[in-house]
Amino acid sequence: MFFYWFCYILFYIPLKLFFPTKVIGKENLPKRKKAILSCNHRSNMDVFIVNHSLPCRTYTPAKTSLFKNKLKGAILKSWGAIPVERGAVGVSTIRTILGFLKKEQWLLIFPEGTRKDISNDEQMSLKNGTALFALKSGAPIIPMWLMKRPRIFCRNILLIGKPFYLEQMEGQKLTNEVLTAESKKISQEMQKLRDGYIKEQKEKQLAKLNKKKQTKKQKLN
Repeated sequence: MFFYWFCYILFYIPLKLFFPTKVIGKENLPKRKKAILSCNHRSNMDVFIVNHSLPCRTYTPAKTSLFKNKLKGAILKSWGAIPVERGAVGVSTIRTILGFLKKEQWLLIFPEGTRKDISNDEQMSLKNGTALFALKSGAPIIPMWLMKRPRIFCRNILLIGKPFYLEQMEGQKLTNEVLTAESKKISQEMQKLRDGYIKEQKEKQLAKLNKKKQTKKQKLN
């Protein structure tokens, strides 16, 4: 815990300086409650940028290959990384992740499973892990969207949507078909968040343009 906060403070100013990120919707984050934060994945910097944009510590599943080096693995674990086999989520991993949620922790997941710098009009496809964890834990899902691929000194926007729950399926087997259908609901909420922001910005630009035209017309008259 000490090492985490030491690194958090150490990198706070450099991250804010080199990767300025405006957070919209921070009020949608639950206070002191378990939650699954579901964000799109554009680059290796995402986890650091998102973590430093949130008021609480998060825990994040990460591929096991990142932990081969013992020192690097120890640092990642202290940072909240949870080793996960790519392509398959084992029983022990599920128990570990559900254990964090049971302790009312925040779980940050990039449900695409890999980095995909998709454009802001493309459809996304998700792995089923997020849906599985949400259904088994009953935790709310917080849709998030990082608008741009992080670049040094380029201003970015992190959107945080309102929490939603997947319908609990007591007694129903969580087959691949069920999880795929639930994953689609998650991707729809994430894309709705993105599309709503883009639409709002276009409307603001149009209103600003119309106001300029009106002002110009009044001056001519």
